[in-house]
Amino acid sequence: MTGSSLRRLAGKSAVLCLLASVGCSGSKSDSIPDSAHTKPSETQKAVTPKSKDEKTKLLADMPTPLGAVVISGEQSGYLEPCGCTQGQLGGLARRYDFIEKLKAQGWPIAQVDLGGLAGDPAKSPGGLEQTRIKFDVALKAYAALKVDAVGFLVNDLKLGVMESIGQLTNLGDFPRFVSANASVLDDLKTAKNEPLVSRFLVVNAGKYKIGVTSVLDPETYTSLNDPAKTDLLTIKQPQEALKAILEEMEKASDRQILLVQGTVAQAKALAQTFPSFEMVVATSTVDPEAQPEMLNGGKTALITVGPKGKYVGVFGLYDDDKKPMRYQRVTLNSRFKMAEPIAKLINEEYQSTLKAQGIVENFPKRGNAKAAQGSTYIGSESCKNCHPNTYAKWATTKHALAFDSITHDPRGDRRYDAECISCHTTGFEFVSGYVSSEKTPYLQGNGCENCHGPGSKHAADPDEPSFRKALALTSDIAKTSVCMQCHDEENSHNFDFMTYYGKVIHKGMDTYTDPKVHQGQPSRVASKP
Repeated sequence: MTGSSLRRLAGKSAVLCLLASVGCSGSKSDSIPDSAHTKPSETQKAVTPKSKDEKTKLLADMPTPLGAVVISGEQSGYLEPCGCTQGQLGGLARRYDFIEKLKAQGWPIAQVDLGGLAGDPAKSPGGLEQTRIKFDVALKAYAALKVDAVGFLVNDLKLGVMESIGQLTNLGDFPRFVSANASVLDDLKTAKNEPLVSRFLVVNAGKYKIGVTSVLDPETYTSLNDPAKTDLLTIKQPQEALKAILEEMEKASDRQILLVQGTVAQAKALAQTFPSFEMVVATSTVDPEAQPEMLNGGKTALITVGPKGKYVGVFGLYDDDKKPMRYQRVTLNSRFKMAEPIAKLINEEYQSTLKAQGIVENFPKRGNAKAAQGSTYIGSESCKNCHPNTYAKWATTKHALAFDSITHDPRGDRRYDAECISCHTTGFEFVSGYVSSEKTPYLQGNGCENCHGPGSKHAADPDEPSFRKALALTSDIAKTSVCMQCHDEENSHNFDFMTYYGKVIHKGMDTYTDPKVHQGQPSRVASKP
């Protein structure tokens, strides 16, 4: 396929859509004040109370800089805080609010992103198609944010190299992708006739011109399972690629940033090999430290921004030989609002696109290996006939109202979002499980069969031991294989299994002396998608 035909294909097939997913909880102290490094007697002196403006001012410990760089990255599809619980971090709408407030304080900002906008389709509860939609919308959100430079990361290629590159051809002025060692076919350009991926970019941050480049780990690229990658991309060793561009980059800019898709150790080695980089950013699977690791005699700052977009890092730049830059990590918590236009992008356009594409209804189903062979989902109402007391207890729990909570979400109806539906309906990912509120209304909510498995065989023949055994559930199995599928750190970070298990346990609540409960009942079969 030629570059021009790929652009035509991308132009026709690109979906105007957005992002959504879960943010995460947890936070550390976001800055280290100077007092943290002084003697106790010095910190006990009287301090003049701060004014209201000082209390609300962002980065109040840093003087207004001559230029600033906001570092973000590794969004990984987590483009809004989860609505399931309070206290979640992250979200592009919050980042937008932070950027706008910082600009209003007179900070001249450049925005640089490590990359990794897309989630891994293999791990996404929304599947491949929803992940593709989210990537396209993430690009639109970055355009609204006016992100100046984005590192070209392998994670964004897991959608399919051709798919990802096709979406990049539709980019306008923002964002622009950069990589020193990943080259895309020369004839591929963006809609603005810019190189699809530049070797380096020069962006403006106040009085400074900031040179930005990135490298990706060749081993990570090699592990990417996509035959099309060799037709569309060539990868060089990072050291070789950086040597080729560094002199030109230094001539064109005042200060330089290196984005590294690789471990902190790999980033540190590159920083030491190329000490002219003042700021180096590495990928990470854990929350970032509050302050950089200083290398090269204090001339190079090495940071991470952590996974899932919970934090950004801010470098303030100054004409000060002793302290040319200062740094602070910022937690994107509820201090920042869900600002427009990003909030509208997520809550309206994204959800409309998911509905139009039928992401929930067309979700690929699989068999439930733990279920009795041939058993189908029949809904909690069917369980009520023989287990009335157990049903009554379930009906008083939030599990029973799980579907209502997403249809009446303050942000808008989420019934067409597979990432929400997966935990708010019954049997969603399995054959005969939830399809839609029109086709399978009896599977709305988190019902009995999400824990016990599809119940049609047992309902039809209640005394058959093998069918009863297939539905049996111990507390150990519940904790490891059932509850934590939804009540994880991201969606339910305050969840304590023993506390909540005690609220739903229902052993021995019903007796089965009535002969009717042993006769069985016809089973409904869920409509196919």
